[in-house]
Amino acid sequence: DLLKTVLWIGIAVGAAGLVYVFVVLPWQLRRGATNAKLQRSLPGDDLVTSPKTGYTQAITIKAPKAEVWQWLVQIGYKRAGWYTYDFLHRLMGIAGCVDDERRSAKRIIPELQDLGVGDVIEIAPGMGYTVIGLEPEQALVTQSILDAGKWESVSKDDPLPEKYLRSSWVWFLEEIDEKTTRLIVRVRSDHNPGLLSTLSARIPNALGRLLMQPRTLRVLKQRAEKSDEMHAP
Repeated sequence: DLLKTVLWIGIAVGAAGLVYVFVVLPWQLRRGATNAKLQRSLPGDDLVTSPKTGYTQAITIKAPKAEVWQWLVQIGYKRAGWYTYDFLHRLMGIAGCVDDERRSAKRIIPELQDLGVGDVIEIAPGMGYTVIGLEPEQALVTQSILDAGKWESVSKDDPLPEKYLRSSWVWFLEEIDEKTTRLIVRVRSDHNPGLLSTLSARIPNALGRLLMQPRTLRVLKQRAEKSDEMHAP
């Protein structure tokens, strides 16, 4: 009886693993994105040409590109926050916005609208994504290079450290019509060989695609649509 129980448990675990690999994982990697969106090139793809991990996700927002852009361009630690699970960011000590140290912004903040190439969108003290390209109401292209030995950001112009994590994070807006926007987000990451670097890259990537990124897209959608309704005549 014990042997049969162990056997059935093994079969169940194996089946669950197959379902995850062939059904759940592909859905997570492309949540909201069609095959065409996955295969198309986006600005910033050249920043990480051979990604070891990453994902593309998308969402349709019933608001003009200009409205969506205003919410997007202010995102970041000590800016408008991340429009995600604020309680998780509070546990990590990186929650809040310029309005509220515990929660993400609930308004468009005028002084955060002038983001430019070369600016850094912090994700935590000493770490962040540098703006590599910016086309207003079209694309926000960012890149992060970390020295995995010191957990500090490295300039894109400096040689790669021996232990590194390199990631591009791209937000792309498509106009469906005057009142509808398709927001596509793509993350591509690579790292030096090694167990520590692999875990350091894949664990945050998995957390992002499973929890944080989908939540950010949903909350950004809610706030852009709500503010657009408030501005409607």
